[in-house]
Amino acid sequence: MSIEKQDLRAVLHKIEQERELVRVKRSVDPLIEIPAVVKALARLPKIPALLFESVKRYPGVRACGAFFGDRSRVLRSLDLPMEPIALNSYIVEALEKPLAPRLVTNAPCKENVRKSPVDLGKIIFPTKGASQSKHLYYHTVVFTKHPRTGRINMGMYRVTLQPRGKVTVNLRVTQHGGMHLQVAKEINVPLQVALCLGVHPSIYEAATSELPYGYDEVGLAGALVREPVEMVKAETVDMLVPAHAEVVVEGEIRPPYKLGNEGPWPEYLGYLGMNINPPLMDVTAITFRNNPVVPIFVPGAIPNVVSIGNEAQLLRTLRSFAGEFVVDAAFTHGARRHHAVVKVRKTHPHHEGYQLNVAMAAFGHGSSTALDQVTIVDEDIDIRNYREVDWAVSTRCNFSKQVHILPEARSHQNNPIAGVRELSEEPIITGKMIVDATIPWAYRVAEKSPGITFFTRSSWPEVDLGTYLQPEDKKRWLK
Repeated sequence: MSIEKQDLRAVLHKIEQERELVRVKRSVDPLIEIPAVVKALARLPKIPALLFESVKRYPGVRACGAFFGDRSRVLRSLDLPMEPIALNSYIVEALEKPLAPRLVTNAPCKENVRKSPVDLGKIIFPTKGASQSKHLYYHTVVFTKHPRTGRINMGMYRVTLQPRGKVTVNLRVTQHGGMHLQVAKEINVPLQVALCLGVHPSIYEAATSELPYGYDEVGLAGALVREPVEMVKAETVDMLVPAHAEVVVEGEIRPPYKLGNEGPWPEYLGYLGMNINPPLMDVTAITFRNNPVVPIFVPGAIPNVVSIGNEAQLLRTLRSFAGEFVVDAAFTHGARRHHAVVKVRKTHPHHEGYQLNVAMAAFGHGSSTALDQVTIVDEDIDIRNYREVDWAVSTRCNFSKQVHILPEARSHQNNPIAGVRELSEEPIITGKMIVDATIPWAYRVAEKSPGITFFTRSSWPEVDLGTYLQPEDKKRWLK
């Protein structure tokens, strides 16, 4: 067993050796001050991770922020390929070959055990997330157990402190954890839940990946780091939890499935979410490590989790439909999982139109229904370079014929243009759009002169820029 493949602390130690961890020694307030400090990092050209060593009112509890604020740091922590296409290929293989977890009997997460009654807010600090928030939140990896099959789902959902030893868990009906809750309601049994804070980055990545219903996310976490995740039996629920988690909160959502209230909360698109009424969970136990490290996430400020699994799963879904016709797939940096860009390779006249079938297949990706726009481009476009995608849309798309608006369908409540309908109890729906920025086949082969089509790109010889610059300029600009 490699500790760096199981333990968040070991990863933080590693990145500190790489000089990418900053220790904050002054005492800080967790409700607003810590999120404000994390949000301020967004102005930096390179974002370090922060370790807050002194949290007001919580002696011995530490906070970690912005670990996921740098993509290369996350990939290094998992020892994954840096090049996007190689990374997608690696993760697709991991998705195909998940590693079953390994059961252990002794676990760091059991260094301290408290059973009901538990006042969670006095043991582990929450945060308000934004100055407009009045409730106190945790951002946790949530494990739920299917009441019939016993299969475990792992997702990242918001948790809110409520009175009398309860919390709300934001399980939506279109999410897999919410589907487990619906089954529990049908047969009138409690839904068993474990909330985990401070887990290894591989678990965060797997938990935020939109995978098929019933897929083993813990197995993906193990496959990402080429080692099974060590799991241990929980204290009060019949579930396994990550042995190296900093904090585990156990509980049940019980009949008659009462609701609490929460909101507004800053969402990942940068907007404030509305007041909602998620289900109440009775806290039955909390286990935690000595001097636990609790990660802080500030949605809409800097990247919370580099959703490397989402892109690979989208690519996997589309290739299962269209094979090598699909070259690559990515989500845009701004709209994230609401806008996908898909690269295809047309090699035959009968491929014309197939790109639209691929785009429609993309709308079936994941369970969150978040994808609202798909842009399709040719194989010569760098889909992670917005300038190139924008150029392709502007020069290869006849907007009157190659933009397709689909009728309204279920969207995600975090997109305010759809979520606003929830206020008046309307369906959370919006139109979907396909932008076909691929060159139509007939135009691909139409030559303006021998060997040169209307879409032939200009080219120049490659040169070594370093040979043209002074040493100081070379050091500054050619990193």
